Amino acid sequence: MRSLTDFLSGLPGIMPIKTRTLVLEGGVLSKAERSDIYSRDRNWLDLVLEVGPDAAAAILLAYKAGRLPMKRGYTPTDAPAAEAYLEEGDKLRKQIAERKRRAQAVKDPSLILESDLLDHRLIDSVFIANAGTGSGSMVLAGITVRKEVIGYKSNSGKSTGWRVRFDWTGSDGQPRHSETMPPEADNRRNDPDRNWGLHE
Repeated sequence: MRSLTDFLSGLPGIMPIKTRTLVLEGGVLSKAERSDIYSRDRNWLDLVLEVGPDAAAAILLAYKAGRLPMKRGYTPTDAPAAEAYLEEGDKLRKQIAERKRRAQAVKDPSLILESDLLDHRLIDSVFIANAGTGSGSMVLAGITVRKEVIGYKSNSGKSTGWRVRFDWTGSDGQPRHSETMPPEADNRRNDPDRNWGLHE
C-alpha cells in the first residue's frame, strides 16, 4: 500500500501539507472513508499512514472537483499516478483484509494460519496476549508451538535482554524454529570464559 504522503504527491499542483491536514481533519472524507487510512505500524516508531482504495478514490474525486488546496496558478489536471493506484483496488482490499485478520488473531488465536508461524513478531504478540510473557506452549493452527524465554544480564547487571525462541513441527513433519537474540547475549557477563571481575 502507498503512504498517504506518496499518494498525495501524485496530485499535481496541490499544497501537500494543507491537503494532508484537510484529508485527515477536514470535510474531504466521510467517516467511513477516513477509516480507510491506516497506520503502517511496522514498529513502535513507525508513524507512516497508508491510504486504502476507498479513501484514495474520495481524495482523487475531491481533487478533480477542485476541493483541495492548490498552489497559486495551478488547477486540477490529469493524475496518472493516483489513477494507477486506484486500479489496484481489489489487490489492496485483499491486503487490508489480511492485515485485519492478523491483527484480530492476536486476541483470537483461532485465526492463526500455519504460514503465520514464521512471523516471529506476530506469534510473540499472540503468546503475550493469551499466555503471558514467559515460556510456555500454545496450539496454533493445530500445531503445538513452544516458547522459550531466557534472560541475559547486561555487564553492569542493571538491565536484562531477552532471548525468545519458538519451536514447532510443521504439518509436513519438518521441525522449525524462530528466534531473536538480545545484544546482551554477547556480553562478558554471559560468557563463562570472560565474566570474571564483574559485580554480582
